[in-house]
Amino acid sequence: MLLAWLLYPHFIGDDTFIHLGFIKDFAAGKGFSFTGVKTYGSTSPLWVILCAAFTKIISSPELAVRILSALFTMTTVYLFYKVLVKNDVDKIIIYAAVASLVLNPFFLRWSLTGMEVTAAMSLLLLIYHLYLQKENSDSKYLGGIAFGLAVLIRPEFLGFLIIFFVYAFFISGGEKKSLFLSITMSITIVLAWLIFSYLYFGTILPNTYIAKAGDSITGFRFENAGRTIKLFAAGNVPEFILFGIIIIAASIVPLKKITEFNFSKYIKASLHQKKLWLPIIWIAGFYIFYILKDVTVISRYSLILVPFIILIAASFLNELQDYLNPKIIRFTIILYSIVIIVVFVFMTFKVVKPASDDFVKGFQTSYMEVASIIKEDSKKHNTSVALTDIGIIGCYSGARVYDFVGLVDKTRFDFKDNREYLIAKKPDYLVLREEYDLDEVVPKNVRTEILFQKKLPGFGINHSNSRTVTLYKLYW
Repeated sequence: MLLAWLLYPHFIGDDTFIHLGFIKDFAAGKGFSFTGVKTYGSTSPLWVILCAAFTKIISSPELAVRILSALFTMTTVYLFYKVLVKNDVDKIIIYAAVASLVLNPFFLRWSLTGMEVTAAMSLLLLIYHLYLQKENSDSKYLGGIAFGLAVLIRPEFLGFLIIFFVYAFFISGGEKKSLFLSITMSITIVLAWLIFSYLYFGTILPNTYIAKAGDSITGFRFENAGRTIKLFAAGNVPEFILFGIIIIAASIVPLKKITEFNFSKYIKASLHQKKLWLPIIWIAGFYIFYILKDVTVISRYSLILVPFIILIAASFLNELQDYLNPKIIRFTIILYSIVIIVVFVFMTFKVVKPASDDFVKGFQTSYMEVASIIKEDSKKHNTSVALTDIGIIGCYSGARVYDFVGLVDKTRFDFKDNREYLIAKKPDYLVLREEYDLDEVVPKNVRTEILFQKKLPGFGINHSNSRTVTLYKLYW
């Protein structure tokens, strides 16, 4: 936690501010709304509820979300350690595996941001532990409750639940009655939320799903698929190197002629004895779904599965101890540990931290300034602003937000383009960061005045080039 604070003391991210907008309204008794407008704009309603409740205790929503992120970060590390111990992984391998998680650049980056990512990591590890590493019925019932609540933390858990249902009843053995009751509890929680959301919002689909993943399952594109695969590899570079070392080490097994070694039997035994099939299917299902949907996966989406990739690598290395000379095993563990430190230090200081610092100095600071300008310039209570990045402006400008992407304003989908949307809403202000030309969205008969303009470093997963952010005042 200290390392994360030292590296990223101010980094939060625009999506955290979207959470903060919902949290502030919920804590103020306005229900699920953003800038006072009821909308299904959060795919993490349970996170909003938890943070709003904690805000009531400490009064600061910004501090509340960061503290909860920190608590779940520590919980994730603890649960990961427990899972490794329960899987009978050797202590020295456990230390290396935990170090791989703790030093992971993406884990460090998101651990204090106020996002729900570490809560999702904790829940998935808890579910795996309760279902596969404990044998009593009570643990399965707790797992069912955890699974149902987890769907309200991250939507991916609905896919994980479906995969688990198929795995539990058609692949794995074991007692079915307690599993059926457990999964029934999960489904009941999910159905209760769906009924509530339909009655409250008039829909069961959040705006974010429609905006980001509303296309058909045939939206595959090689470019985005390649980027997703690169991110998958980058998030666990030491583990993929370790897999390579394991393959090489397995080829020199004859150095220890105590036990007959068969590589395919070793793989199958490792998967069954360490109960790794479900994590592997979860990982495969996650990436296959998002690649086919052509959703651009970012590090905080995929971070939820990082502990399981480490678990799989550590478990395979642990099983190899029965066949290899202890000196080779010790050398492999040392090499793995060195790779963790070297690779992650390089990635942190050459890639992740510079990008995060640019985001804070550029986007985060500038949008705070834009929010202040809107708040000071406008003396009326019903002021409004149209833009793409709605988090910071929505939180601190005091203006009603008209969202070009439709994340917090479902009415955006009622219009064929942003120009038509803008004309219908007639906002008082407009923020552009070169995603559209001014003439593309604003009619020529509308007078504009520039209140703020600044060139910023690249920000966002699809915008690596520098961009000029401009705040316009519109006179209709």
